[in-house]
Amino acid sequence: MKNLHSQLKGHTLLRNFASASLLMTLVACDSASIDNLQINVSENEDGAIVIDTSPGDAAGDGITADNGVTAAGAIYALTNQHNPAQQISAADDAADEPFRVNQVVAYSRGDDGSLTQIGIYDTGGLGENIRNSGANPLASQDPLIVSKDNRFVFAVNAGSESISSFSINGDYSLTPASLDVHTYGESGAQNPVSLTVFDNYLYVVNTGNFVNDEGNELEILPEDRNRVNASILGFIIGDDGSLTELPGSEIAGIGANAGSIEFSSDGANLYITERRTNEILSVEMANGLPIRDANGNPYIDSVSSITPQPFGTDLYPTDNGDILLVSEGNNGAAGLSALSSYLIEDNGDLTGISLSSGVEGDPLTTGHTFGCWVEFVETPTGDFAYVSNTPDGVISSFAVGDQGGLTRLESTAGTTGVGVLDVEITYPYLYQVVNNDGRIAQFEINPDGSLDARVDADVVDPELFLPRMFVGIAGF
Repeated sequence: MKNLHSQLKGHTLLRNFASASLLMTLVACDSASIDNLQINVSENEDGAIVIDTSPGDAAGDGITADNGVTAAGAIYALTNQHNPAQQISAADDAADEPFRVNQVVAYSRGDDGSLTQIGIYDTGGLGENIRNSGANPLASQDPLIVSKDNRFVFAVNAGSESISSFSINGDYSLTPASLDVHTYGESGAQNPVSLTVFDNYLYVVNTGNFVNDEGNELEILPEDRNRVNASILGFIIGDDGSLTELPGSEIAGIGANAGSIEFSSDGANLYITERRTNEILSVEMANGLPIRDANGNPYIDSVSSITPQPFGTDLYPTDNGDILLVSEGNNGAAGLSALSSYLIEDNGDLTGISLSSGVEGDPLTTGHTFGCWVEFVETPTGDFAYVSNTPDGVISSFAVGDQGGLTRLESTAGTTGVGVLDVEITYPYLYQVVNNDGRIAQFEINPDGSLDARVDADVVDPELFLPRMFVGIAGF
């Protein structure tokens, strides 16, 4: 039986409460454990019961009740504010727009999936149009993530070579913890694009930059361009969400044109997709640091992706080991983006389960172009994976078997509009940021894995932000 991705989505209380405060402790059973979850119950001015599961400043389930108990959560979206003149197909007056720092937009999430914007928070850093494309500026999965315990939010600032962190309050608003913390390490690596967390360790992959022989960034990108200044770098997460660079964590020269970085569930390995080399790298880890030989060289293994451009990843644990899902862009071949799955062996090596070939007729292709982001969800009726195809604005769906085998369900499970980027699932709802016009596309996941479209939410006021500047989404 698989371990559930999400712990304790909500509770049902079977009695009416008086206008007093009640403190309860619940202990969850089964494969997910929740220790000493505190629930504070009170009555508001209207007589409605309000239940807050967040001890202190940390966020819990944020359950509220009004004529019944309503479970809730949060969704966060990351902007990518950069020099407006960098935008492709931007408004004619874009060059006259001022620079703006990146921001995280916070939403409370009702148990019906609805989103209510509750705040906008500066990261202190800038975005970057790395790919010279307004529709897909960072070309990475997980530039914005939430910690496993739902206490912190972490975001990249690709244009500032930095990351930022926030603590999540009981009402899902954010309090800055560490803003604009540099990620270039000793190697001077550039463009942080993807994040992953295990325990109190946060790792970032810097995808590098396009440069000439003198090290100057190129204004025009040639076909035979080289990728340099790539790396991974680790940080310690403080009790308040603050970030401190972890000595000995940096590995320079890996992560070229990276799409994703992902910890194994036990923290024993890091996996990085390299679109430039068509490889998935595995780094052996111990106590949050890369394991090194007597000469100080890290132990790094790799597998070659049969379909070019391994991009996004999602990992889920099973009784037989972790399964790693990898989406594949396939160099933009029309209709031939794809999805593959790998078993993570006890030694961290990857063994293919369902491997796409990326050719016409392959049942693991999506039927659309540039499949970039992938998200897994475990449901009571089956396990599913969803791949977003950015240029076509389409989500494709796959069934995931108990051993990680893949079966395509629908080539077009949902239509979002061009510029669909990162995806987040808080079952039974799927949320996807649409970069071109600043929306969060929303869907409900049916028992058979199909998607029903719901009313989209605006990410931000268009008068405050230019379009084509939204890159990440995360939540619980």
